[in-house]
Amino acid sequence: MIEVVLDASVVLRWAFEDEADRAGAVRVEQALREARIRAVEPPLFLLEVAAALERGIRERRINRTQSDAVLGALDQVTFEKVDPHAFATATFRLAMVTGLRVPDAAYVEVAGIRRATLITADRRQREAAEQIGIAVVALSDLPPWSSS
Repeated sequence: MIEVVLDASVVLRWAFEDEADRAGAVRVEQALREARIRAVEPPLFLLEVAAALERGIRERRINRTQSDAVLGALDQVTFEKVDPHAFATATFRLAMVTGLRVPDAAYVEVAGIRRATLITADRRQREAAEQIGIAVVALSDLPPWSSS
């Protein structure tokens, strides 16, 4: 099983039907459901997804049932157990070095801690991960996973 860190942008691509790179995101969702990948996330992950889903409901891009299904699909996600103060400090430092927003840097930080592959639709996040030697795959370049 491949260990990955999914940026919230990936989940939102499968949640919202009007998003670019949706096909790749749906493949990620399927791989997660079929346990072909194991997602390890920073503590803020579910809150970022929930906030975007709430905004999507208000903008009529998604309904409550669909939002609940997206959140349900994330039941299998594991969260990196970190000391909140040390993690915040490390993420802040990473953000200052890379120019990322702190929430975006958190995904890169977890990928570094876990030596996992970051999957993202965010170009700046991908470039920052590459800059510091973190394995990263752009959602648009996602290779197919085998069924085995």
